[in-house]
Amino acid sequence: MRKALCLIFFLVFASSSWGAQNTPAVPELPRLSLDNFSPGIQEQIGEAYSYVRSHPGDAAASGRLGMVLQTYGLLQEAAVCYRRAGQLEPNVLQWAYYLGVVEADQGKCDGAASTLRLALHIDPDYLPAKLRLANCLLASAEWDTSGRLYADIVEQHPDNADAYYGLGRVRAARRDLAGAAVAYRKATELFPEFGAARYALALTYRALGKADQAGEQLHLYEKNKVGVPPAGDPLLAEVHALNRSATYQVQYGAELEKQGKLEESAAAHEKALEIDPQLVQAHINLIELYGRLGQFEKAEEHYRTAIRLNPDSAESFYNYGVLLLSTDKFQLAEDPFRKTIEINPYYSGAHNNLGYLLERRSSFSEAEAEYRKAIENRPADRQAHFNLGRILVNQKKYLEGIQELEKTIEPEDENSPRYVYALGAAFARSGDRQNALRYIRQARDGAAARGQSALLTSIERDLRALEAPGTPQ
Repeated sequence: MRKALCLIFFLVFASSSWGAQNTPAVPELPRLSLDNFSPGIQEQIGEAYSYVRSHPGDAAASGRLGMVLQTYGLLQEAAVCYRRAGQLEPNVLQWAYYLGVVEADQGKCDGAASTLRLALHIDPDYLPAKLRLANCLLASAEWDTSGRLYADIVEQHPDNADAYYGLGRVRAARRDLAGAAVAYRKATELFPEFGAARYALALTYRALGKADQAGEQLHLYEKNKVGVPPAGDPLLAEVHALNRSATYQVQYGAELEKQGKLEESAAAHEKALEIDPQLVQAHINLIELYGRLGQFEKAEEHYRTAIRLNPDSAESFYNYGVLLLSTDKFQLAEDPFRKTIEINPYYSGAHNNLGYLLERRSSFSEAEAEYRKAIENRPADRQAHFNLGRILVNQKKYLEGIQELEKTIEPEDENSPRYVYALGAAFARSGDRQNALRYIRQARDGAAARGQSALLTSIERDLRALEAPGTPQ
C-alpha cells in the first residue's frame, strides 16, 4: 500500500455514462502525483481514491475525493472529481459550489461564474457563492453586474465587510473615488484588521488629495497587511476540516479559540505539534491558551520552547507577559512587554500593558506615553483609550480625558456598561451633572440588561449620590 502511494495513480476503468442518452460521459478519474506529500497525507488521499475506484457510481465518493484533493491544493484534479460528482448528482449544491471555487482559484473566472450561477440556482441564499460570483464578475471587468450583486449583498447583509470592499473596488474602477472611499471605510469599520481594505482606502484618499488620511490608513495597513474577515463559509470549512497538516491544525485551533472553545483549541494545537514539533506558532498560541485555562506550567513550557525555536518572536514575549499579569506577577511582567516592544515597536497591546504596569508604580507620565503609543499604533484600541482617559481625568485634565473616554462607548458589547460608567463618572468629576446622570443611567441600564450585578451595585450607589437633593448642579 505505502509503495503504491508513492507512485502515480492511473486510470483503472473506462468512462461510462449514467442517466439520459444526451448526458455527457462522467469524467475519468485524474492522475495523481503524491511524491511531495507526507506519508499520512498520501495515505488519506489514497484511501479516498481507492473508494471511488470501488464505487464508481457514488457521487458522494467522487465529491469527497475532490474535497480531499482541494484541501491540499490539487485544484485541477479536484475539479475533475467535482465534475464527476455533479454529473452523477446534478442538484447538489456542494459539487457545483466546490467546482466554482476551484475554478475561480485557478483564475478561470468565466467558467467559475457559470458554475457559481448553477450553485445559486440550486440554493439562491448561499451567501459565499454570491460573494465569489461577484468577485469573478469584478475580475472579468463586468462592473454593472458585479456592482449590482455587491449592492444586493450589503442590503441583505449590512454587516458583511467583504461585500463593502467589493463594492468599493467596483466604484474605484468606475472612477467614483468618493463612493469607493465610503465603501472601503465601511469595510474597515466592520472589520478593522482588514488589510486589503485599509490599503485600498489609503490609495483612494491619496487620489482624492487627502494625504493625511491616506497616511493614517497606510500606517494601519502596515500593522496588519494580511488580515481578512472570517470566511463564514460552512461548506468550505468542511473542505478545510479534512486537512491533516500541522499548519491547518493551528488555523483550526485559532477558530475554536474565537468560539470560546479553549480546551478544544489547545487540543488542536497539540495535534499540530504531534505532526510538527518545531511549529513555532503552535507553541506561541499555547502560551495564551494554557494561561487562560489556568495551566500555567504548560504555558511556561511552551514559552521556553517558542523562544528557543525563535528568539525574535514578539508574540512569544507578549503572551508570556500576559501570563505573568494573570498571575499577579507584575514586576516580572514588565520585562517581557519591553522585549516585545524592542522586537516590534508597533505592538499596541504591549504598550498598553506596559502603561498599566508603569501606572501601578505611580510612573504616570511614562504610563501616559505608553497609552498614547498604543493608540497611535491601533486607534481602535478601546482599552488604551479607556486607560488614557482615566489617567487624564485623575490628573484633572477633564476635557481631554472625557474625549478619550467617549471613544470607548462603541461598539456595543459586554464591556460597554463599564466604559459608559467611566464616562459618566468623568463628567461628574468635571462638574457636568447633566451628562453625568445621562451616562451613568445608560450604564445602569446596560449592566442590568447583561446581568452584571457587581457593576450594577457600584453604578446604583453612585447614581443615588448624584441624584440626592443638594447635589451641586
